[in-house]
Amino acid sequence: MGTVANGYRAGANTFPFIDIKGNVRAVQVKQFDEQNHTTGTDFLHSIIEKYHTRNNKPLPEWLEAYTKQDKRITCLFGEHLLSKYHSNPVALVEAPKTAVYGTLYFGLPETPESLIWLAVYNKSSFSFDKLKVLQGRFVYVFPDLSKDGNTFKEWETKAKEYESRLPGTRFIFSDLLEQLAPERDKSEGNDLADYLIKQDWRLFRKRNIQEQAPQPEPEKVTKVTKVTHQQNIIFSHVEPLPKVEVFKTGQIGHPIREQPQNWNNDIAELENYFASIELPTQPIKLNRWSTITDCSLFIESHLATVKANNGKETFLPYLNRLQELKQVLTINSN
Repeated sequence: MGTVANGYRAGANTFPFIDIKGNVRAVQVKQFDEQNHTTGTDFLHSIIEKYHTRNNKPLPEWLEAYTKQDKRITCLFGEHLLSKYHSNPVALVEAPKTAVYGTLYFGLPETPESLIWLAVYNKSSFSFDKLKVLQGRFVYVFPDLSKDGNTFKEWETKAKEYESRLPGTRFIFSDLLEQLAPERDKSEGNDLADYLIKQDWRLFRKRNIQEQAPQPEPEKVTKVTKVTHQQNIIFSHVEPLPKVEVFKTGQIGHPIREQPQNWNNDIAELENYFASIELPTQPIKLNRWSTITDCSLFIESHLATVKANNGKETFLPYLNRLQELKQVLTINSN
């Protein structure tokens, strides 16, 4: 991000859209008032084009080619972070500003379970071409408010189709704002940032550093799920979750070994092990950050994911979590 130094957009913020390969696809320029409401929107290439036209200068070759493209914002805002955090879950919002606020309040990922905050750009940008880069991840979606919940419904319907085309991907929708926001906020199209800004970000970060809230595991690999205000993991810091210590966990003494390109033997070994034991029916703490609430569904969803993506490095954390669970259960049985 940056700031425009001079010209008619002086003081405006710049939001670069950088794809997973590190290419800058577009730079949005936005001006905000003191309440952080948008007062002006532009794009850097448009500003450069206007400057050259106004001064009777020829356009640079790259700009001529760029302006002839049908689509310019062809990636997610923050997409470049996916190459750094290979398996982290994603918090997906509409506007780049909201993704920035999410990152400011909750921080960049510090653990494999921490969220990466990304944005699609606008309502119509919740498209398969943009979201296919999220294949294999858990995606927590926070649509902007809208009259009659139209945006929420539209995105949820699209997500169901996308999941069928993206094996191992899970879109989990939060209807927290839909449930609690007043009608005026819905009519004005408020988003998550409009509520976060009213809070002290330092309290959120302090909480995250001191205590990582456990992340709920999905019931199935391919299913769109609504997260209600009672289930929502993002706001679970308001009311701390009770600590449930059912099994002794101890320290896992054996590091998980590096996996070969083909995981058939590992998958078979895990399937045989889990089939040979009585699975716990109560929550079990997998590690410092994660608590499994339904062991059977956790195993089912993770096995389905590793089978569908056998040998793909991006999905190695799913295999590692199954191996970690096996180690925890083995220790607890001794």
